[in-house]
Amino acid sequence: MRRGRVEFALVRHGESEGNLGGRVLGGQLGPDLTARGRTQARAAARELTDWGADALWSSDMVRARRTAEQIALRTGLPVRTTGLLREQNHGRFDGAEPGTLVAEKTPPGLDVTEVRWGGGESIVDVYARLRVFCEQIAAGAAERVIVVGHSDMGCCFTSMLAGLDHRRVRWNRLHHGQVAYLSWVPGQQALPV
Repeated sequence: MRRGRVEFALVRHGESEGNLGGRVLGGQLGPDLTARGRTQARAAARELTDWGADALWSSDMVRARRTAEQIALRTGLPVRTTGLLREQNHGRFDGAEPGTLVAEKTPPGLDVTEVRWGGGESIVDVYARLRVFCEQIAAGAAERVIVVGHSDMGCCFTSMLAGLDHRRVRWNRLHHGQVAYLSWVPGQQALPV
């Protein structure tokens, strides 16, 4: 495992057609970006043009890939996609309109982050796949990595790199097209389970 620091530029995808109206997108592979989302993606790309990234990784969901494609045009880096960076899957709640959701009780003995709401993924599940992604990065040579992802996935990623476990996620969501700069020292900064 590498000893040096890995710098991440985490980018939330631009606004998508599914974000209009506040729908729960979760694990839906689509929809595509809106015109505003494409503008946000180009703005993120401009910000990252001279950052000196070694690698560009993206969720394989359409809204993230389209954002990453704009970044690739500016940086010259190929887009590498992975399902490890997907948004949290909410099972039967994916695609739901906000007014149709009904609060459910957390089962006894579990934290809210340990429940697979709607039959989808728990926050524990999201952490597990983000750990795998970080281990892959640690095994590689890249020192500056652009990561294009999603709202809740981004909160989990930043919290995990800060050493916070799944019960202490900081829900400070990035705006569409916003870039956050993070760092991690593999081997010295252990990732929580």
